This record gives sequence, structure tokens and C-alpha cells, in this order.
Amino acid sequence: MTTRAEIETFMAAQKSAVAPMNLREKLMKKDSQWWEYVSAVEIDGVVIEDVQLIVQWRLSVGSAGDKYNCGLLYRSDRVYAVDFDPDGQHTNKVGKGRPLYRKRIGLGTHEHTWSEDGYGYAEPISPDFSDFSALFDYFCQKANLNVRSGFKSPPSTQLNLLLK
Repeated sequence: MTTRAEIETFMAAQKSAVAPMNLREKLMKKDSQWWEYVSAVEIDGVVIEDVQLIVQWRLSVGSAGDKYNCGLLYRSDRVYAVDFDPDGQHTNKVGKGRPLYRKRIGLGTHEHTWSEDGYGYAEPISPDFSDFSALFDYFCQKANLNVRSGFKSPPSTQLNLLLK
């Protein structure tokens, strides 16, 4: 199992996304409203196997607001992420010994970090990132990650609807 020390070393390394940011419709039949950007990640010019940057966005649906997140996968584990969810809550089922272990995380922005017992521990952070670009910049800074293209807004959904 991946250790917290291993993840701390990984997070401290300067990383770069291989592909420029380009949000595309996520290919899921059950929830076609998600947009996603996925890129391999390199450290010191070497693409690291089993490491990915994943950025996702879901536009407002009915009374539910926009929802988006940025995450790093390491060996298929989501080891660091920042999520904005104005409507959802969840309970920390991992993170034994950490301040919010087994506590409920409320609405808004929260940050996921790796625990010895795995993925899923989150703590609320401020400010509440209701701006996707600001959340992306915060995530990249905390993850020591450079995305050369910078943040690119999702394509216009109105234009997308006109083309269908």
C-alpha cells in the first residue's frame, strides 16, 4: 500500500502536465453533463507511469450548482484533490488520528489528502472557490504542478447545444 511518506515526497516534487488543458465531454452515458481534462504528468522531463492529472466540471443541473474538481492520481489512487461541490456532503471514512476522521464535511470547497489508511480524507478550505479558475490555480500551486497552457474554460455549452 502507498504510504503517506511516499505521497509527501511525490507532492514535494516539481511536476508538469504533458498535455495542454482541453476540457472535453466525458464519455459516460449515465451522466453526459461532465467535462474532463486528463494529462500524464512528468517530473524532471520524465513521464511518470501511473500518474495522471484529472480535472472535471459539471455544469448546473436543475437546482444543483456547478461542480468541479482537480485531482492527482498516483498508482490509480487519488492522492490529492481539491473539490468544489455547493450541494454535496460526505463523511471521512479514512484518516484515523486526523482532526476530521469520521466527521461530516459540509458544502463548498474541500481538500483531499492521502492518509496511511488510504484515500478519502478531506478538510474544508477557505476561500470557498466558487470560481473554477481560482480553484485550478490553488490546486496547481499546492500540487507543485505546472500546466503550461494555464486554465482554459470549458467550451460554451450554448454553442455545444446549437451544434447537436
